[in-house]
Amino acid sequence: MSRPFGALLIAALLWCACTGPAPEEEAVKTRLATGPWHMVLDIDSTRASLDLPFRFDLDSVNGHWQMTVRNQDEAIVADQITINGDSIRIRMPFFDSEFQGVIRGDTLFDGLWVNYYRGPDYRVPFIAMAGERPRFPATHGPANTDISGDWEVHLITKDRDEPAIGIFRAENGRVKGSFATETGDLRFLDGIVTGDSLFLSSFNGSQAYLFRARIDGDRMDGEFRSGYRWKQTWNAVRNPDFKLADDETITSLNPDHPVAFSFPDIHGTVRSLSDAQYQGKVVVMEIMGTWCPNCIDEARMLREFHERYHGKGLETVALAFEYKDDSTVAMPALRNFSKRLDLPYDLLFAGSIKRDSVAKRLPFLDKLNAYPTTLIIGRDGEVKRIHTGIYGPGTGERYLRFKERMENTIVELLREG
Repeated sequence: MSRPFGALLIAALLWCACTGPAPEEEAVKTRLATGPWHMVLDIDSTRASLDLPFRFDLDSVNGHWQMTVRNQDEAIVADQITINGDSIRIRMPFFDSEFQGVIRGDTLFDGLWVNYYRGPDYRVPFIAMAGERPRFPATHGPANTDISGDWEVHLITKDRDEPAIGIFRAENGRVKGSFATETGDLRFLDGIVTGDSLFLSSFNGSQAYLFRARIDGDRMDGEFRSGYRWKQTWNAVRNPDFKLADDETITSLNPDHPVAFSFPDIHGTVRSLSDAQYQGKVVVMEIMGTWCPNCIDEARMLREFHERYHGKGLETVALAFEYKDDSTVAMPALRNFSKRLDLPYDLLFAGSIKRDSVAKRLPFLDKLNAYPTTLIIGRDGEVKRIHTGIYGPGTGERYLRFKERMENTIVELLREG
């Protein structure tokens, strides 16, 4: 695949040195190149290096730096960028992670990606280089196989075989796609097929994914890397008829407990399902977390539904379970999530994501299997549908069908009033 991380760093530093020295003040103050950049994360330095590449654009907007990470059709804008001397710090917009780097010249900076969700010591080396370049180099020549279509996938760990559907769209060697599982999808993956090899990657500030596989006709065998050093094997066979469990059958209610909640919103006001605001209404209740990328996809969809049907009797509410059961930490994250997505509905802090905490606060669910999980409640107060996970926009047609299915349920329930 790509050149080893260490070789990239040495080559880039030599290139900067050969361009001639510039006064330090000028080099760091001014001229980080704008336009396309290429970043590589070294996700396993125990093996010399293992490169996870992605593309971003760097721009100056009204005197402020802005980084836009690109994964196929997704654009993630990071606008909290601080440059101090030769140091650069880039905070990701939704997730508690950041890049801490050193500027080496107008076209290069390097350092560490720190993901605080995994602890303060979770640090992944990176190098960023200005200029347009392929996400992955076509080192093995043109693609031998068109992998477009659906594949039956098995993600394998020591004690588990998780089924999934690989959804790929290939054109001229470039591949866009995702993996749909029974608890959600792996969102926007971007890469290539070169020769008999597949390479896909994605980075969103929380997740750093790298898929590699060898293609043999209608079969693939490969490795999935997630973040720093975590890995599992996977295999796939072309199978357009393969199906996963129905997302409406995975999560069930506990009949011994009524569906209810009572949690504070982002302003500190306690909201309850028994409030007049929700009585006689169709209620979409999402169980989510601000740390969850799939929850961003669903929040955008629910915002669309809310704006379209609120005047006809739809209410929407999101119950957020966060990494820490500490409102001084969680509330700023909820406010940021709500503001960046311009949510017109209530976002409530429900507590910690620890299983015992969730079970205590949501006793009406037999078990919470995925984030997001969405309950649709009729005007009579009865739960009509439970959707486990989401087929997000990275899954293409599946997302459109999932969205249509949920919207049709909402419309039917509104008509019953």
